[in-house]
Amino acid sequence: MRTRKIRLLAGLLAAVLLCGGCGGRTGIYDVRDFGAVGDGRSLTTKHLQAAIDRCAGEGGGVVLVPKGDYLTGTLNLRSRVEFRFEQGARLVATTDLTQYQKHNDELAGVFYTEDADRVSITGPGVVFGQGMEFMHADSAKVIAGPALDHVRQGAGLRAVADGGVGDGPLHPKERFHQMIVFSNCTNVELRDFTCIDSPYWCFLLVHCDRAEVHNLKIDNNLLIPNSDGLDIISSSNVNVSDCYISCGDDAVVLAGYDWHFGDPGFKRIARPSRNINLSNCILRSRSSAIRIGGWDQNPMSDYNFSNITIFDSNCGIGICIRDYAGVENLNFTNVNIRTRLHTGDWWGHGEPIKITAIRGRESVPGAIRNVRFTNVACDGENSVTVYAAPECTVENIVFSNFDFRMRQSALDAVAGGNFDFRPTVVGEKEFFASDTPVVYLENVRNVRFAGGTIGWEGPIGRSYFTAPVEAAGVHGLTLAEVLAEPSPADPAGRLLVADGCTKVRNDMKRR
Repeated sequence: MRTRKIRLLAGLLAAVLLCGGCGGRTGIYDVRDFGAVGDGRSLTTKHLQAAIDRCAGEGGGVVLVPKGDYLTGTLNLRSRVEFRFEQGARLVATTDLTQYQKHNDELAGVFYTEDADRVSITGPGVVFGQGMEFMHADSAKVIAGPALDHVRQGAGLRAVADGGVGDGPLHPKERFHQMIVFSNCTNVELRDFTCIDSPYWCFLLVHCDRAEVHNLKIDNNLLIPNSDGLDIISSSNVNVSDCYISCGDDAVVLAGYDWHFGDPGFKRIARPSRNINLSNCILRSRSSAIRIGGWDQNPMSDYNFSNITIFDSNCGIGICIRDYAGVENLNFTNVNIRTRLHTGDWWGHGEPIKITAIRGRESVPGAIRNVRFTNVACDGENSVTVYAAPECTVENIVFSNFDFRMRQSALDAVAGGNFDFRPTVVGEKEFFASDTPVVYLENVRNVRFAGGTIGWEGPIGRSYFTAPVEAAGVHGLTLAEVLAEPSPADPAGRLLVADGCTKVRNDMKRR
């Protein structure tokens, strides 16, 4: 009898837990119970927002999005709300720009969330940005104006042979900006869903603390300009893992902006960006697969990257300082990089690794210090580059257990033999003709190469493919246990071409 009573009480308790509230389950708010129709035609913004607001107002829980296509404008998540997709659920960004909220000077996209704690988007669904609807599909942006004054090909730089759009980028129409924004939030979780064709940056985490990003897929059209994958800006204590990101601009950005041209989410908060880990990710980009820094006002430090594959990208890893805040203590371990030259007006020019400090505004840029690369393989169509303008500081850069390979590009006639240091206010250093060694160093301090190989792949027929390593104005250069091949364009040439360098230890040997 006692056992029967216990079972009866357990059944009653289960019934209580499963009844009441929306959707028939306590803490679970099914958007269909708020009138949302997943037919892809009916605008559901107010219905989805009603479910979010009820969930938050009743102490938090799960907003459940079942299978279907839900057309929406901007949604605002709240504290203690998990926005959960079921399999087959899809949010479709409306092309009606009046349905998006304006924050700062620009329109936010599908999610705009600020000042929230314990907030998440999870589950095997899709956010579809309809990015190509906001593009002129037959018109590509090309480099023009003073940026062409110093390049080897002049007005023919990055020309498309058949006159088509080539690698893009397309000209955009009016569009919303960041598709998913979390601003000044804590304890953010993004997990298991897919984003497709954002018309601008896909994700922005700005001024946030403590975030987990896991198993995301971002697959933006590679022709869409500014379609960054994941931007983590002036935020700290973030783990990103097991993601696939392919997009027409930077795949992953870590930076210290407090403001960005009026974009949503930026609040001019003075807060360092530190303690960020990225692991087990596959990245593709028309600009930088990983970009660190830019016009930064907040200092950046203690970033770790491991088990990263970068393919078909314009630049692999780009570390660029253009304003007064600097970056230090970066570790890259177990990274494979394959880059190539592209047509069109993308920043970057086939560099597997590019570290640069040069003015992007009137202020002298901050320093780049303590950057370590271990177990890194690069196969690219331009140089591994470490450059500091004369008034800038780049120091303590280490490469160990590396393999650097240079290929001559199929686009070499229209793009080869140049460096691209954009963005910068130094006109002659925006885009300019250059030698193309496998490794190029200028005005940097304490650079060490230990235990690696430097060589060439395929036919190399241009005279500007000069040497394994060129260095200018470097103080403290070590090449230890390095095997290298002279350029096939100059088989009798030197392994190291050094000009104005001090404290050089060169133990490089021919393979």
